[in-house]
Amino acid sequence: MRVFIDESGSFSNFQAGSISVVGALVIPDVMMDNLAKKYAKLRASLPQDKGEVKGRLLTEKQVDKVVMLLVRNEALFEITALDFGLHQEDAVLGYQKKLGEQMLAKVKNFREDVQLEVQAASEYILKQPVNLFLQALATFDVLHHVISRATTFFAQRKPYELSSFSWIIDGKEPAKVTKWEEWWAHYAQGALASMSKRRPAGILPEGFHADYSFYSKFNAVDESGQGTSLRLLLKDIQFCSDVQYGLEFVDILTNAVRRALVGNLKSEGWQNIHRLMIHDNNGPYISFVLIQEAGDVVHDAAYAKVVNEGFSKNGRPMLTKRNLRLALAAQA
Repeated sequence: MRVFIDESGSFSNFQAGSISVVGALVIPDVMMDNLAKKYAKLRASLPQDKGEVKGRLLTEKQVDKVVMLLVRNEALFEITALDFGLHQEDAVLGYQKKLGEQMLAKVKNFREDVQLEVQAASEYILKQPVNLFLQALATFDVLHHVISRATTFFAQRKPYELSSFSWIIDGKEPAKVTKWEEWWAHYAQGALASMSKRRPAGILPEGFHADYSFYSKFNAVDESGQGTSLRLLLKDIQFCSDVQYGLEFVDILTNAVRRALVGNLKSEGWQNIHRLMIHDNNGPYISFVLIQEAGDVVHDAAYAKVVNEGFSKNGRPMLTKRNLRLALAAQA
C-alpha cells in the first residue's frame, strides 16, 4: 500500500481560530492504476497552480468529486489536528525542552552503535523551530493511526496489501532532503514505538477471518519481545517535491478538513469525507493533539457541529460483516 502525507496550516499561530492539520491517505497498490486513470480525466477540469492541483483552489463541488473518486477506489484517510487556541507558546516550548532533555538522558540506554544518532536526534528536538516540532508531533500521531488501524482493516479485506508500505511525504525543498526531513525519518521510529506502547494496535483474535501473514515480514525480536519492527516498516520513506496524484489527493483532503474546521468550507465539500475514515466508537474521526490539558476539545468549540455531523458517524466499519457477527456472538 501507499501512504501519502501532507499538512495544512502554519503550526505557529497561537491564537483562537488557528488550526493546523496533518493528513495521511492510504491507497491500495492494486487500485492505484485505475484510480490514476479516472483522476486524470477529472484533473483536467480542476484549478491548478504551476501545474499542480491545490486543495485551497477547489470549490466544494470539486472537492466532493475527488472524495467520491477515492471512496470508490477503497482509499482510507486519517487526520490529526492541533487547535492553537487551546495552547500557549511558552507552554509548548517548555514541553519541547522537557522532551529533548528526557531523550538526551536516555541516550546511554541505547545500543552503543546507535547512541550518536539518538543523541543527534534528541539535540535537534531542542533547537528545531516550534512549528516543525508541532508538525512532527501531529505527523507521528497520524502514522500511529495508519499503522494500527489500516493494518487490521486490510488484513480482513486485502491482506496482500500488507506486504509493502511506501510512505510518500510532501517534500519541503525541491531536489534535496532537508535536515528536518532526515531527522523526521530517524526520530519517527522512536516516537512511534513509544506511542505503540501507550496505545497498542489491536490484532483480531484467533477465530476471526483475518490474514496477517503478509505483515509478518515486518516482525522482529528485540529486548521487549517479538513485535513490529518500525525500522523495517518505515524503510521506504520518500520526501517528494514532484507532482504526484497521491500527494494532490491528500492535499485536497487535508486542506478541506482544515477549511471545514475554521468555517471556510460548506458542508457540500466535506459531507462525504467520513466515508474514507474508519469508524471509531470512542470519539470523532479527527484526532486532536493536546499538549496542554483542555478537557473535551470538541464540545465547546466553534467547529463542534462540523465534527459531530461530518466526522463522528457513518464511517467505514473496521470489521467485515462476518467478523462483526463473530464479535457480537462473543459478547452474547
